Amino acid sequence: MKRDKRNRSGQAYGLTVLTPVLEHRLTALAAHLDTFGPEDASPLARVAGTHFARWVILEDVVYEGGRQRRDNLKAPRLLFTSNFDGPLDAYLEALRTELGDDADAVWGHCAGYPGRADAAAFAAYFRAHQVQSALFFGAYGDQTVSEVQSNLDRRTRLIEFAMAAQGLEPAELQARFQAEFMA
Repeated sequence: MKRDKRNRSGQAYGLTVLTPVLEHRLTALAAHLDTFGPEDASPLARVAGTHFARWVILEDVVYEGGRQRRDNLKAPRLLFTSNFDGPLDAYLEALRTELGDDADAVWGHCAGYPGRADAAAFAAYFRAHQVQSALFFGAYGDQTVSEVQSNLDRRTRLIEFAMAAQGLEPAELQARFQAEFMA
């Protein structure tokens, strides 16, 4: 599918969704987003396969002069962007189920959001508001989140091993290395 090719880098998929925020709900949405912690404290950390994701509130577009057309948003928009492992349909279902009440608490401030109870309506809403990528590059395109985490763990273990093994005789160094990394 042509759409998927523009949103893919290796096995990773880049999703961008832009939804209109309901009138007079901007402050409540911002306050709710402010309750989320960074990194592992974010509800987005619960969504398996997510490499990176974030929400951004856009109150208007910026005019940069020159030949750019001067546009204004009729309503603020909630920008959701994520890159993740696997196909879009599976990720949308993971957003619906793994975000749980947080999905409704965030997108419930947006026009036309059907709620997460109806899986088909939830997926259709996101597809209807999806912005296709002009260019998507995934930093770890051919590696899944678990592979990246495994590689980072191995790197940490190797650094710790190198620090602890300084000064060992070659035979002892080899034996410890094999015990640590070849088992």
